[in-house]
Amino acid sequence: MDNSHAIARLTGPVFAAIGIGMLANGAIYRQMAAQFIGGYPLIYFSGVLLLVTGLTILNMHSHWTRDWRSVITALGWVFTCVGTFRIIAPQFVTFVAGAILANNGFLSGFGIVLLALGSFITFKGYAA
Repeated sequence: MDNSHAIARLTGPVFAAIGIGMLANGAIYRQMAAQFIGGYPLIYFSGVLLLVTGLTILNMHSHWTRDWRSVITALGWVFTCVGTFRIIAPQFVTFVAGAILANNGFLSGFGIVLLALGSFITFKGYAA
């Protein structure tokens, strides 16, 4: 099994489960998000975790191809950038998250995107 499939087998089901959770328990996820953005230590710690995860993915898998494996590399870059941003500017994260939480449909839409992305990545990870 190559790195693309291993990373897909790990990230795909997690994204799908989060997406299902967002769709099934939108009010609870909104409450969790509101509590999360209220504490700078949580934002900082999640930034460190995202940065380490993103850099791990990029060190294991930094391939831009014309197939599904580029999604894995893109995830690595997104995680790295978001993690860095959370470490450098946690106060801006609370500002952006507050604006997002004010939009009632955002969590449902994001849940659909995560479910679709997670399902796709899971399929590609286990189908081969």
